[in-house]
Amino acid sequence: MDLLVLRAYIGPFMVTFVLSMFLFLMQFLWKYIDELVGKGIEPLILAKLIFYSLADLIPMALPLTIMVAGLMTFGNLSETFELVALKANGISLGRIMRPILVLMTGLALLNFMFMNWIIPKANLEAKALLWDLRQKKPAFNIQEGVFYQQIDGFAIRIGKKEKDNESIKDIAIYEYKKDDSKRLNVIRAEKGKMVLSQDKRILYFTLENGVRYDEMTNSPEYQRTAPFNKMHFERQRMMIDLSSLDLKFTERDAYKGDYRLMNIRELNQEIDSSRIQKEKLEKEHSGFMGRYLHLPGLYPAPKNALTTRLKDSIFKPLDKADIAANFEGNYNGSLYGWAINNARGIKGTVDGFISNTKFEDDEIAPYVGEWHKKFTYSAIIILLFLISAPLGAIIRKGGIGMPLVISVVMFVLFYAVNLVGEKIGKEGMVPIWAGMWLSSMVLLPIGLYISYKAGKDSAVLSLEIYQKAFNKILEWVRLKDRVEESATAQKFLAGLGRMRKKRSDP
Repeated sequence: MDLLVLRAYIGPFMVTFVLSMFLFLMQFLWKYIDELVGKGIEPLILAKLIFYSLADLIPMALPLTIMVAGLMTFGNLSETFELVALKANGISLGRIMRPILVLMTGLALLNFMFMNWIIPKANLEAKALLWDLRQKKPAFNIQEGVFYQQIDGFAIRIGKKEKDNESIKDIAIYEYKKDDSKRLNVIRAEKGKMVLSQDKRILYFTLENGVRYDEMTNSPEYQRTAPFNKMHFERQRMMIDLSSLDLKFTERDAYKGDYRLMNIRELNQEIDSSRIQKEKLEKEHSGFMGRYLHLPGLYPAPKNALTTRLKDSIFKPLDKADIAANFEGNYNGSLYGWAINNARGIKGTVDGFISNTKFEDDEIAPYVGEWHKKFTYSAIIILLFLISAPLGAIIRKGGIGMPLVISVVMFVLFYAVNLVGEKIGKEGMVPIWAGMWLSSMVLLPIGLYISYKAGKDSAVLSLEIYQKAFNKILEWVRLKDRVEESATAQKFLAGLGRMRKKRSDP
């Protein structure tokens, strides 16, 4: 029986997983296709980007895969009465689901290890490579009548290109220096040839019947007279380096501070560092406020020799409840001014402490959220299976149609609730752990209810029941329409009879 259930489940699981990965990959490529096309990217580099990106798509594809596979498997078993035969032999639905539940538990553990160790490294490579590709200049392609400025230090315009893609006419080349001299050289030629080297890193120009202008920026009189050299030529060859168009790889260490590229151990280190910094701020604030507030259990009163000596020698008991009334009138204005200034200073300090504390909380929130995410995406695998398998047994519909519709609805629900929970958790509206586990807390009661109804062979969620109810409602509506039509016909005939009677009345 276990082998029967496992064989029935693994087939739909593998097919659905491949299709889900393909759909999410198409979404990824569609998102960045405009930034990658036309840059002459080598197929091997593009394959690396896709390979590294697939790692981050697996945790997103698994929930949809598990929903579809669970509904298809148990829907097929129920539709072909295999599930009924097993139950008739005294085997409960929980026992039938046990081998796949063990498989899902192992898959959840593998998913956790994959998210903790593989995905951070893959995301590091994918993020760095995607940034390098987005920064890469387009492949060398000069259009007629348009200045090509992708080569560092050059602006090239070709008036006309022949069919061989080498012979050119009406050439203008502007060569400029970005150093302190800011020199500009201009080359104009009637015709010539333009050839790329085999490795496409050198551009060779052979120009004919042209002139070259060189600015003399080193001349002392340059600012006043702007002197330049003018040289006519019948034939001139020049070489332009195209290395600035090559793909440049950035150092991977520049991305290691991203929370999405960390494992559990690294996230714990960041969270502990933030907690220590927050405790340090609270301690400093507590020491400052202790000079003004002596509240038991909150800010203890300072006890030292200096305070005791000042209290005994300077401080005197006040006779009146109104503090200002204990001082002469000349001091009242100064007294109120001092009090207001001190109150403003204390308020500013407290506001600064609150801002610093909130800044620390906002900075560490993504790290805490990522820590919980590695567990939630693993737990949701088991939870979605406990929803899909009993639901498939209740619906009793196999194939791909109905299971796919229900799976998409459940996946959208999970994804929407998960995004909302992550957002409100990181914004501080609820504790971060509550926001990250919100989708699990919402789906858990649904899964328990469906599992209970499926175990009791309840028909509450059976489509046949709702289909019969819908047919009854439809029949009642049709019968009502017939009665109304009959009543209308009777009224029409009665009216017609009255009209005939009036006409026959003398």
